[in-house]
Amino acid sequence: MVRRYIVKAAACLEIVVGAIFIIVPNILCALLFGANADNLGTALARWVGVSLLALGIACLPSKAGESHRNAVLGLFVFNAGVTVLFAWVGVAATVHGVLLWPAVILHAIIAGALLPHLLAKGSIE
Repeated sequence: MVRRYIVKAAACLEIVVGAIFIIVPNILCALLFGANADNLGTALARWVGVSLLALGIACLPSKAGESHRNAVLGLFVFNAGVTVLFAWVGVAATVHGVLLWPAVILHAIIAGALLPHLLAKGSIE
């Protein structure tokens, strides 16, 4: 019982920190590293935020009948978030590499493939 609360608290902490990294990356970068995130740093900080948010969701304790639902939801949030973030970087930033758009497409495909599993009734196998 205590382990369940510890896992839930840790997962919630990851969700909160991930959301803060997504919304105001400069504040956490300044608090953690003593420097502002510029250009690429902001995108990387938001990528970390999406990852932490997805990790937190995936680690939330679930009911016995839904043993894989949170993991699939975490994977969906990560892939959908990275799709949006990388697409935004591709459109708004001046610096990006040749693999940026293929990464956007790949993560969009993965998120799309996970979506039916989330929308289906019953447990995810």
